[in-house]
Amino acid sequence: MLVSALLVAAGITTSTAQAVYSVNIVGYINKPLPHGLSLIANQLNASPDNKVQTLFGTPVASLTVFKFNPTSGNFDQAASDPDLGWTDSTGMVLNPGEGAFVDNGGDPFTLTLVGEVKLSSTVNIHAGLDTYSSVIPQSGPISTLGFPIPPAPLTVYKFNGRTFDSFAFDPDAAAWSPSEPSLNIGEGIFIDNAGALLAWTRTFTVGP
Repeated sequence: MLVSALLVAAGITTSTAQAVYSVNIVGYINKPLPHGLSLIANQLNASPDNKVQTLFGTPVASLTVFKFNPTSGNFDQAASDPDLGWTDSTGMVLNPGEGAFVDNGGDPFTLTLVGEVKLSSTVNIHAGLDTYSSVIPQSGPISTLGFPIPPAPLTVYKFNGRTFDSFAFDPDAAAWSPSEPSLNIGEGIFIDNAGALLAWTRTFTVGP
């Protein structure tokens, strides 16, 4: 998996030799998609929007995106058929901070996500089960990605291609079992939060 970020800075020089900078981070993520199911995340704001039809374009083989709906307890679906195009009744959107299953009916391929990094964000982890991701495209232990210490029991589920590996946080022991989960770039996860609303806030600063 490859992430490339380009810092774009525009400088205006004044008579006092001062400069004014406008800084954005734009880049791309290459996310390999195997045949079958994978649990992914879009961690860039695409143009003109983050609809799955914008992110995936026109797949060469059948492809279905499943996004968990915590209200219904089921999955919303957006499907692409190489002959019929997209069937997407909900106009499905996959924003940074969210996760979704992708069922690739064809050969493995690499999905290239292009867009802008969201530098300031809050992902609200509500009580119960839902899919999430890091907003910032970084990998590492979840605590290094700004994940807060849960005040109540919480379980992270990582999809391994066939089933789920679970990582449970015990607030009494202040520890993860069997270990602290680590996230990859472009990876979505399920979180089952037994407590109240938990805010996963990130602020990523760039500039001269």
